Amino acid sequence: MRRNVFEITRLRMSGRIDEMLRYFAPDVIVRYHATKEGLFLPGVLHGREAFRENIRLTDVDYEPLGSEVLDILVDGSMTAVRWRNSWRHRNSGRTATMDMAHFLSWRNGMVVEVFEYLDYHGWNPFSDHELIERDEPRP
Repeated sequence: MRRNVFEITRLRMSGRIDEMLRYFAPDVIVRYHATKEGLFLPGVLHGREAFRENIRLTDVDYEPLGSEVLDILVDGSMTAVRWRNSWRHRNSGRTATMDMAHFLSWRNGMVVEVFEYLDYHGWNPFSDHELIERDEPRP
């Protein structure tokens, strides 16, 4: 599962969403617990297609730049991943880095439920020093 979590983050940030979604059950439930910058309020998505549309809408305005996985914990059919990623707003050129935590429930090798939490610590004018412009494995 650790390898799958790394692959999910890599595929997400490289824009290979269809490949990423093969790790998610068709009826996946995605729970957002923090406001997404200007796009989505906390809430729940039902199904892979709703998840795909959410990602598509995000990518209309934001270009993924790079990421690093900070921690992964596995406990039975549950995984937790804490990772940092950087984005560029397509219209303004403004860049930002944020920490994210995802808690994933797995069944039969597929994610069936996701809980997402965001930390916008880097979403400010002084965040350029935190920018990640490529995927970086962490030792």
